Amino acid sequence: MAVERVARVLVAVHQDQGESFLRALQQQGILHITATEETEPARAAAELERESGRLDEAIAVLGPRSGKKPGLLGESKLTMSRREFEERAHDRSVEERLERTRELNRRLEEIANRERQVAAETARLLPWRGLGHAPAGLYGSPRVEVMLGRFADSSELDRARSELAGLEAAVEPAGESEAGVAAVVVAARDRAPDVGRVLAGMRFETDDLRTLDRRPAEALAALADEKSKLAAEREEIETGLAELAQEVAGLKARADALANERARVEAGARLERTATVLLVHGWVKEREYGELEALVEETGVAVLARTRPAEDEPQPVALHNPKPFRPFELVLDLYSMPTPRELDPTVLLAPFFALFFGFCLTDAGYGIVLVVLAALLMRKMGASNKLLGMLFIGGFFTIIAGVLVGSWFGDLPAKLGIPALVSFKDSLMWFDPLENPMPFFILSIAMGYLHMMYGMVIEIADCLRRREVGEALLGQFPWFVALNALVVLVLAGKSLPGWVSPVLLLLVLASVAAILVFTQRDREIALPQTAWFLLFWLTLVFFAAKLGGLPPVFGVARWALLAVFGGLFVLTFVDLRRSGRLKAVPLVLGGLGVATLGLYLGGVLPWPVPALAGLAFFFSAPANRRVAGKLAWGGYALYGATSYVGVVLSYIRIMALGMVTGGIAMAINTVAFMVTGIPVLGVILAVIGLVGGHAYNIAVNVLGAFVHTLRLNYVEFFPRFYTGGGEPFVPFKEENRYVAVR
Repeated sequence: MAVERVARVLVAVHQDQGESFLRALQQQGILHITATEETEPARAAAELERESGRLDEAIAVLGPRSGKKPGLLGESKLTMSRREFEERAHDRSVEERLERTRELNRRLEEIANRERQVAAETARLLPWRGLGHAPAGLYGSPRVEVMLGRFADSSELDRARSELAGLEAAVEPAGESEAGVAAVVVAARDRAPDVGRVLAGMRFETDDLRTLDRRPAEALAALADEKSKLAAEREEIETGLAELAQEVAGLKARADALANERARVEAGARLERTATVLLVHGWVKEREYGELEALVEETGVAVLARTRPAEDEPQPVALHNPKPFRPFELVLDLYSMPTPRELDPTVLLAPFFALFFGFCLTDAGYGIVLVVLAALLMRKMGASNKLLGMLFIGGFFTIIAGVLVGSWFGDLPAKLGIPALVSFKDSLMWFDPLENPMPFFILSIAMGYLHMMYGMVIEIADCLRRREVGEALLGQFPWFVALNALVVLVLAGKSLPGWVSPVLLLLVLASVAAILVFTQRDREIALPQTAWFLLFWLTLVFFAAKLGGLPPVFGVARWALLAVFGGLFVLTFVDLRRSGRLKAVPLVLGGLGVATLGLYLGGVLPWPVPALAGLAFFFSAPANRRVAGKLAWGGYALYGATSYVGVVLSYIRIMALGMVTGGIAMAINTVAFMVTGIPVLGVILAVIGLVGGHAYNIAVNVLGAFVHTLRLNYVEFFPRFYTGGGEPFVPFKEENRYVAVR
């Protein structure tokens, strides 16, 4: 569970061999390189990036034309051997195919633009196809004004004819289309302004056809001919692109090779160098150090040395977990990596994460679908996909949870009406959360409480691992004891043997006193703090006995309390003398404290009087004043104890999500079976409703289960023991978008 050990290394390479060594290092993928310079990447990196961009554009053009349909999650990577990858990436014909692809695609874009222009011009001229004259010849007459335009519809045309009849104007239709009724309006030049005002008040849109020097029908025929030629050219270009697409593998190999070359250039620009030597500082996993040594020996151009890291140098963190637990590393990837001194919590969080996920879904049918779907996708995307691995494991826990609550695609077995299936389901079911939600409520609370205690145990064990015994036994352990003892007393107090309850109460009181005194600790005042702990604990025990919470025999705590009280007098006197503060005022306070204590023992004064006098004397000493500051923090910690109730109650979301999933599933079944009475079509509609509805419910509630389980870990579980903030170990390696090199 500890993070993987890494070694600090330095590799010295002659500058002439730097690029080739970085290439070998990149292919090996085991060294986390530490940048030592702030130099900007060379101009070559920018040029490589531009070239990669051109290749990506060409691949985006040819990919859909290759004849291979992308899968559900996109196009799969090509698989090549190292030799084939290098040959394709450096094939000279790749550049020719790239330029040819760019040229054809550029022409294709020009054709698309021209086709849009042709379509727009055709739509504009279509209403004028019946005009028997070239529109350009109708303009410029000295005696009449000619206006060409479109009325919204034929009724608007008739209205125009009626209103313009008295203005010596004529309206002649030229054609009609979806864009309106095209018409020529002719008016005497001196009446043109009046005609224009009438048309402005109507649904009339002017068309400017001054540049059209032939009949619209002829222009439309020419446009149709051009459209046909453009389509033919497009088809020819598509054929050429389809042929080029068969060789897209070369472009993909070149694109990945250039991207990795750019990464080498950028990495090299940030490495320390002398006049002749390139210095590669970095980190390697201890178990892979031998591989790095072998690589250095094989290349014969570098020298490897282990170096001691600086005290404040951040160390990258690498995780290495057993294979079944690796998918749960995603929880840390989404949150924060552990620091080098912290535990890797992957193995620790995995069981509860899968359990909570399963009970958030709580449907055996959904779990089966999730397992099958995740398995199929892992075959395509690789078994190392962490998200799919988590869903695969979570699916099994979902099946278990669904079996326990009797949910199989909601109440589908009952809807199908198959007695054997219903009997099988009922025989495995523990409880029905929709009819009796209380068991689910109790189960959620119990899981939350156990999860919280689990986090405390991890923190105690981790403190002991780091040899922080004080934090383990005085910082965390009192809370663990107090909470568990209280829970046992509340839930089972009356059924416990007579001697158990007092023991548990004593543990609770001791834990409360420890939290109050030891929440903040200081070795220099360890003895006074211990005395104050005993003082508070014995005081609580004494009052518990007085109030009947403990057997009367514990009333002897009074004498132990007086002994500790007297011991504090001695410690205070010694501290005052050692610090040189044993003067008149402290002496008077001490004498007053002793006198009032004697009067209390003689039955003259009540206990609060010597208690107050003693406290006044105690806090005159520097050590006890420092203890007072610790007590303030301890009191604040006790005040925050109510937060534990809120933490446990937050796990009710497990029940809420599980019941929502089941409720929606039942609603889907009810709606789907409502249409089965429709002859023939009803069964088809029911199947569509069941498949579509349950697919939607699975998608939504898988997301909800995943997110809320993450929240329970991040907000409720991690604060118990986990800080995070480590730098992830990121080896310098090839990153291929298109090709998987084997």
